[in-house]
Amino acid sequence: MEGARCLVECWADFGDLLSAKVICHGSGVILSTGTEHVLVFSGQERRVKTVLQFDSPVTSLALSADQCSLYALCENHLLYSTTLSSESSSFSSEQCDEPALSMVSSDSVLVKDVLSFTVTEDILITVSLQDSFWTFHRYDLPHCSARSPVFHTHAGLQLPAVIGVFQNDVGSQVRMSSTPTMTCIYPNSSAKAHACKRHARLDPLLFRLLFGVDASLINSAVILSGLPDGRLVFFPLLLPALTSSRGEQKTPIRIFFSIEQPVVFIGTAVIEDQGPQCLVVIGQRGRILLIKANPRSSDGKAADCRFIEHMVQGPVVCACVDGDHLYYSTATNLFSLSLSKTVTNSSSSSSSITAVTEGDSIRPESPVCLNVCRVIALTEPSISPAGNVQLQAVSLSGRLLQVTLPQDPYKANVSRLASAQAGQKIKDLLAGIGNVWERATVEKQQLELKNNTLKRLNHVLNICHLLLTCQKKDPEVCDQQPTISCQGAAKWSSLLQKDSLVLTCILENHSSCALDEGWNLCLQVDSNISVSAGGSSRTYSFALMKLDCGEKTEVTLPLDSDGDLFLPVQIHCSLVYSLQSYLNSEDYKQLSTSEPSLSQLLTRPDCIRLALNTLTLDWLDALRIGEPTPNGDHIPKQISIWQATRKFMSSRQVYTGEPEIPKATTHTVAIHISSELLRNRLSSHDCSSAGLCISVLKWLLCETSKTEGPEVVQSPVVCAKGPDGQAVRLLIKEVILSDFRFKGLLSVVEVQVESVSVAAVCGLHHAILRRVQALLKNASVKPGTPAELRGERLCEAVRHMERIYKDLQDFRDPADGVMKKRSTSDSLFHLYLQLREKPLVIL
Repeated sequence: MEGARCLVECWADFGDLLSAKVICHGSGVILSTGTEHVLVFSGQERRVKTVLQFDSPVTSLALSADQCSLYALCENHLLYSTTLSSESSSFSSEQCDEPALSMVSSDSVLVKDVLSFTVTEDILITVSLQDSFWTFHRYDLPHCSARSPVFHTHAGLQLPAVIGVFQNDVGSQVRMSSTPTMTCIYPNSSAKAHACKRHARLDPLLFRLLFGVDASLINSAVILSGLPDGRLVFFPLLLPALTSSRGEQKTPIRIFFSIEQPVVFIGTAVIEDQGPQCLVVIGQRGRILLIKANPRSSDGKAADCRFIEHMVQGPVVCACVDGDHLYYSTATNLFSLSLSKTVTNSSSSSSSITAVTEGDSIRPESPVCLNVCRVIALTEPSISPAGNVQLQAVSLSGRLLQVTLPQDPYKANVSRLASAQAGQKIKDLLAGIGNVWERATVEKQQLELKNNTLKRLNHVLNICHLLLTCQKKDPEVCDQQPTISCQGAAKWSSLLQKDSLVLTCILENHSSCALDEGWNLCLQVDSNISVSAGGSSRTYSFALMKLDCGEKTEVTLPLDSDGDLFLPVQIHCSLVYSLQSYLNSEDYKQLSTSEPSLSQLLTRPDCIRLALNTLTLDWLDALRIGEPTPNGDHIPKQISIWQATRKFMSSRQVYTGEPEIPKATTHTVAIHISSELLRNRLSSHDCSSAGLCISVLKWLLCETSKTEGPEVVQSPVVCAKGPDGQAVRLLIKEVILSDFRFKGLLSVVEVQVESVSVAAVCGLHHAILRRVQALLKNASVKPGTPAELRGERLCEAVRHMERIYKDLQDFRDPADGVMKKRSTSDSLFHLYLQLREKPLVIL
């Protein structure tokens, strides 16, 4: 196959495309990229001046006769009409380099359910598929200056659709193939044909032979349509419907040929010097139909038409005709075919159908490869000032190209070298270009990969810098609110009739950096008490997809494993970033040696760990306040398992010699806190005693975790269930101490805990003391001077503590310091209660 050297100039690059449509508009083009946007491109400025946005991807474009209106058909089968204003485009270009965006509203819809259309003069022709019939409608368009888009609609012409053998659904058959192709053909003798140069013209003799005498006499244009099934149908534009001898109205639409494949292009060509004497039809699979008129011969033979079929390699994506040359693209290469030589060769052939293969380069009708790849859209050919043919093309890679062809593409590629030498040289050049392209592609991919890796690592180091700066606790550098923090709340859930305590942690990002993919939230749950008394630790990891600035994410984890729950527990929150996808072992060694400051972050060879904060969960956080006890504010006397077993055996008259264990009684501990300290710390506006007690109770229940308990606290008494299922009661009251200091009375708040469970009393007592310790660290209240306190009260408290300490020493063996094996648990708990009977006042 021959080849031609073309001058290809890239005007713009719009990225990879799946489909495109392009039409000429002055010195520029109007381009549809298969999306909702239509681009008005200026050829002089080489940039997009206006962007028209539709409601659906655009599939076809057309201009009005005066080129002031643009008609666009979208995938939703709606035909839009919008006005192209050159003044607005030039004004926008003077203001800035950005293109002007114009939204095309639904008010611009002209016709619905349209598959294809064409515009000629002030007439719009549409085709649609309705009830297995192809329906053609004609509309008289208003003038460009008219304000209202009202236009007159004529009656539609119908043609039955052909149903394939293997396809019973006509609509599916159309969707699987291409849409109908329509063009308007004028007789060359018509004045309107010369006025409207964008439409095809045909020799009057061939026009009369193909479309009839009636259309030829009144110089009426003909709408020629190629259906997806390959049929070529036509109907005159101006003639009304005909009437038969029986009075029946006949439709003027007629079928005159079928190429048995979807039609891609319909146009006319100039084979000789007498004007357009050939009708050209191109199919999607490479079949070309040429129709030429044979004039009346000297021996009296009447004039007739000659149908010539020619095959080229398909599929044909787009095509156009200039003179006697056909330019078509197979999406792989752009080809040029001489139609005059094709007709001449078919005249000498015995058969009217000629086939051309890819390797056949001797036959004169073989197409010429123009060496322009991946073209999916072409405009009408134009002539440059130098006399060369120019084509505006759009490639599959999204480039808008201007292809300039030599004056004679068949003579321009004549080489001075021998055919074998020229072929080998071209192969070597192509091989060298291919190798360079492959190396350049690999280098570009590696460079992009490294740039992306560096960007992500820089983002990670920025987050590390923010967290490390805030951990310095410098008030001038770090804000009061942490940039990234984790808060927790404990809740009870019931699953399969089993109550379990779960922790909900909320990670909040208040920093200016987003936590992208690769970050993990790690929660390490540590308990100092376990079954083996050695402590336990569990770690949970949650992958973060993306956490933008100001967003938060929520994770949930169980706290009781295998039915064991030991409080208090500490939850250490940290962020971990994995480096496995970026750094190998050698890169890690080089990074750790070159950046010593990162050694504290690289706790493992494959990750970066950043500590956030630590949450503590105790008995107060695990109370079930929403489940009141059946006896109201009273603690029920619960019977132990041993007592229940003993009663059962007694009922069966089975007696044991073991001594009876004392019945379970309610245990009480109390803590005294200065009322002045609590009022200042809690900023209580209610001066009453009841208001202060309720505020203290709410503070105890919501200090560390935001549970639902404080919402139901309406009194200074709360009854709830502990983690062990035993009932507990918290009582807050304000008391007056008269013997504590010399000057005046001392008002204190007494926090009292009651329960029959020893574990519940001790756990709640420890939780309250932990909150009071945190209160004292941040307290701004000045404590009373030692002169104000009564020494007798302090001496009595010291003597009380000494007696308790002496009793405690009696329980120890002086030999080895090990507790005696007698019933020391009850005695020790009795000492604990004595220690709590007269608690010290926390000032």
